[in-house]
Amino acid sequence: MKRIILFFFLLFWTSFFHAQEKKNVILAYSHAKITKVLSDIEKKFDVKYSYADSVVGVQTISLIKRRYSLTEINAEIEKQSSLQVVKINERFYSLAKTLREETIEKSYELKEVIVEEFLAKGIKKTDQNYVLYPQKIATLPGVTDADVLLSLQQLPGVKSPNETATGLHIRGGTSDQNLILLDGIRLYHPGHLFGMVSSINPNAEQTVNYYNKAVNPKFGERVSGIIDIQSTDKIADKIKGNAGVNALNADAYFQIPLYKDKLGLQVSGRKSYTEWLQSPTFKQLENKVFQHTNFNNFDNDNQFQFYDFSSKLSFKPNKKTAISFTGLLINNDLDYTNVIKKDSIGKQKMNIKNYGFGLNWSQQYSSKFSQQLQLFYSVYNFEYEKRQEYQTNKFEAFKKLNRVFDSGIQSNFAYVINEKSNLEFGCQFLGNDVSHLLNSYNQDVAIDLNLKHRYNITQVGFVFFKQDFGSWSLQPGLRYNYYSKIKATSFEPRFLIQNKLSETLIWQVSYEKRSQVLSQVRENTANDLSLENYVWILSDNEKYPIQKANQYTSGFIFKNNGWLLDVDGYYKTISGITSFTLGFLSQNDTSIHHGKGFTKGVDVLLQKSTPTWRVWMTYTYQDSQNKFEDLNQGQYYQANSNNKHSFNVAVNKKWNNYLLTLGWFWHTGKPYSNSNPSGLITSYNSETLPNYHRLDVSGSYQFKGKHGQTYKIGVSIYNLYNHSEIISREFERKYINLSDYLNPRYSMQDFYSLKIMPNVFLRIDW
Repeated sequence: MKRIILFFFLLFWTSFFHAQEKKNVILAYSHAKITKVLSDIEKKFDVKYSYADSVVGVQTISLIKRRYSLTEINAEIEKQSSLQVVKINERFYSLAKTLREETIEKSYELKEVIVEEFLAKGIKKTDQNYVLYPQKIATLPGVTDADVLLSLQQLPGVKSPNETATGLHIRGGTSDQNLILLDGIRLYHPGHLFGMVSSINPNAEQTVNYYNKAVNPKFGERVSGIIDIQSTDKIADKIKGNAGVNALNADAYFQIPLYKDKLGLQVSGRKSYTEWLQSPTFKQLENKVFQHTNFNNFDNDNQFQFYDFSSKLSFKPNKKTAISFTGLLINNDLDYTNVIKKDSIGKQKMNIKNYGFGLNWSQQYSSKFSQQLQLFYSVYNFEYEKRQEYQTNKFEAFKKLNRVFDSGIQSNFAYVINEKSNLEFGCQFLGNDVSHLLNSYNQDVAIDLNLKHRYNITQVGFVFFKQDFGSWSLQPGLRYNYYSKIKATSFEPRFLIQNKLSETLIWQVSYEKRSQVLSQVRENTANDLSLENYVWILSDNEKYPIQKANQYTSGFIFKNNGWLLDVDGYYKTISGITSFTLGFLSQNDTSIHHGKGFTKGVDVLLQKSTPTWRVWMTYTYQDSQNKFEDLNQGQYYQANSNNKHSFNVAVNKKWNNYLLTLGWFWHTGKPYSNSNPSGLITSYNSETLPNYHRLDVSGSYQFKGKHGQTYKIGVSIYNLYNHSEIISREFERKYINLSDYLNPRYSMQDFYSLKIMPNVFLRIDW
């Protein structure tokens, strides 16, 4: 490992003194598209421009034939168009609309771009958050089709201890502490195949905003990460789209203009073919997911399938008004039958749905004042049944249901006071209706093991202010929550202070307080689906307290001549967490332990970029500890998902239309508990599993067709050298005899990492 690290460090520093060559070049254009001019400039001056197609549009520029410097060209672009050229550093520039362009989005675009290409093209960092453009993301190691959630895991401080796409642990938080939105629709099950694939189609045109600190107070509901996905509001001037296939599913995306510049439709769909064909990729995922279950052979009779569909209707009656309606459906189905004994058959069926709609209205009243109104409705529905049938017309069955109805309305106002001051404020009304049922029954009797139904309405007010003065930027905010059902309140101050110490060095410090009343708890029952043994519950502020978190951060960003160093330290506390275990046959055999925890850590990124290659390294130190009453004598112990040290190194190289990415990932093992020969736990997370490591590689080739289509083919290999390691050691409660209900006993189970997994894809854009 030391040699690998040394190699990449040498690769960094041998390029450090390579400076950009400054020169004048001869240019001449007559009403040429700005996109064509920018492409030429990038090649001649070794620079990079970042812009949205909708911003540049079809604007043109003319230059008389003579020598131009880069500064002169940028000045001509600003003079002859409605664009503003923003210098990021000596090599990177971005294009934005000038202030004279009155657009609906203008009042809300308060973010300063700090890093234009963070890790890869299509990912940038602002003063408030990270922004991902999935359709534009360059190939990342081991990632096929720019999977949104897998792409996020490449960022410092984002981990998935169980190797799933959806199991995002952000700075010590758990996956249920992340808020994921799609045009305002809340996602409670953002994955397929038990979380191994994200349910967000990455090939739809959309923007992903990821927040991990000092979150804008218009966001709440969770205490960890915010992933806000916004599909494009652009109305295409002609039918556009793309389609593709990989080793798990096929997908398609269309933009259809219905009325010129006024009305447009987007449609996106993705469907697995695993019920007809089980590829090697699916087989490897199957082996990983269904460890320690009786699922051992999927075929045309025993099936697992998934699909997701979304659509968006956009209406722009004038330049200052925009209305859109988004619909979403995510579905997973499992149907499995196996012979247990000669006289009995086991059947298991599962269906997971997440669907909803979002209605958005934006109004620009003036160049300074605007409003956004949003209505949303989201439903999560989980149904699982395990049934054993006998030839004697008798059966035994277990059923689990979990439903979440989520709806709300929110109104945001934004006011641009001047070029250095912005104000945003608004209110929200959020409703949650949550229920779950655990039921055991046979041909004669049914027993409700656990039944809960709760609802809550949250009333929210918030304000956010941004003030720039000199090299300083101050961004304070406040969110107020009133939880009506439990009559509880939460005041949540947040702020971010930024100082541009020099042209190359930026310093930031931040604080935030957040809360959540909706979370997941684990149930240990007769469920063979080890990755789906959680249920959503609503806080009652007694058995299930409100979770509250505070986070303090401080860090700096250094960027110069293609180099980037990003260091961010943080300390986070959380209260109101619970450790929950449900006994199988008795509703009274329930243990709920209240607790609190803390996480301290630091995230580091070092990156070097050139026009044809990029190398980056990330390192995270994280120490997460919890303590619960009546557990471990009330002392702190390591959190279940605590990987103290994580290190990644990757290189991205481009040759003409070829792109190759290689990445090596390493982290220390998770902690686990010890038990004695009788199955009683003797220590909590005092031992550590072996270190984990893998090598991923991805490659792609892109070319143009005769009629303007763009084709892209690629391959990714996850865990190239096929190293398998224990990633989790868990204790399952035993229920063998009556004493086990009074004195809990546990058996140890080891879960292993995913072995080598190839994937291929083919895409066409038109």
